[in-house]
Amino acid sequence: MNVFGIAIALAGVILFLAALLATVRANRDAPIPYWTRPVSEPRGSVAMRALGAALTIFGAALIAQSAGWWALIVVLAGPAVAIVAIVAHNTRIRSLSR
Repeated sequence: MNVFGIAIALAGVILFLAALLATVRANRDAPIPYWTRPVSEPRGSVAMRALGAALTIFGAALIAQSAGWWALIVVLAGPAVAIVAIVAHNTRIRSLSR
């Protein structure tokens, strides 16, 4: 069950981050807002993010019994990387506009 849960959680994180990468590529010259929709949103990116989040949570739930608090870290890893990527993108956009 652990290997299956880890594989599902990893697939979820990869889907979540792939959707973010597509959004960043579609908004090369525009900042990405944190709480609203970006200017340009690639087709299917919302569905990819939702499926990725669901798979990540499901995989973490499968490994929670044996992994304990590490399962929470698995769930928080994707959004943490996403926030860092959005901050880096927005900082790059801000520095280009100066």
